Amino acid sequence: MNEVLIDKIVSEVLSEFEQDIMTEGIDVDMRSVTMTDRHEKLVDTSASNNPSVLTDIVPNVMVWSVFKRKSGEWGDGNPHVYALKNEKGYKLMNRRAVFSRIEYIVNKFFQQNSGVDVTIAVPSTNQLNNLFASIVARNCTNPKYIKNLFIKMTTEEVADCVYQKGSLFRRKYGNLFGQKYEALKRDMGDMPYDTFQFHKVRDMEMREVIEKTIKLSDEVFGEYVDAINGKNVLIIDDSMTLGQTIKEACKIISSAYTPKTITVLTLFSPLYDENGDELQNQ
Repeated sequence: MNEVLIDKIVSEVLSEFEQDIMTEGIDVDMRSVTMTDRHEKLVDTSASNNPSVLTDIVPNVMVWSVFKRKSGEWGDGNPHVYALKNEKGYKLMNRRAVFSRIEYIVNKFFQQNSGVDVTIAVPSTNQLNNLFASIVARNCTNPKYIKNLFIKMTTEEVADCVYQKGSLFRRKYGNLFGQKYEALKRDMGDMPYDTFQFHKVRDMEMREVIEKTIKLSDEVFGEYVDAINGKNVLIIDDSMTLGQTIKEACKIISSAYTPKTITVLTLFSPLYDENGDELQNQ
């Protein structure tokens, strides 16, 4: 989507709403989702408790989140996430209030993390990630923003990595490899444009053993050496499940460049670590 159009959408959403930073939590009525001050059973959206931070997702990397997801009957598939992404028929009732809250908390994040030199976006096919990236770029004091360093791998490329001898996927499933591989291929059939999407993989356990889904763009790799080497890097993504994409992005940056530090900012925190244990946000 055109960046000017993204900024216009966000500006219109925010300009029509008088900011109220006291409401928090969400209500779900059938497929209608509303941010509300009545409870926080599903997501902590409060301005006072957010952003939150986790230190056990990626070694030596602080992973911050604008909203903190909580466990409940939906598990990781939260209606608020679906509503923001316009998925599964969920509709966000007070969109302006939600984006106003996101803007406020992102600004708060940068007040606490003022040393960011460059912001790098993880690739995504949904509009929410573009809107979130636009809000982050507008609130960051350093204007250096890179959106084309990573590219998503195709379903065929991911399938090839999984199929390779010695892959984590093979080691995990052993004699069940063929059965699990076919299940993964079926899920990949639902991914648009043959671009791999983690959230389309139905088996949560299977997501943990898919090692590679993004890669560096050969066209721009050398272009950003000076912008990243020795700098404080912020990586942004809209939401995390087990943090596989974020882990991969951090690993790629650390291997290809020599950043001073890496920090992550995501819109929604993960619920569980790679062992399935519930995470404790600070």
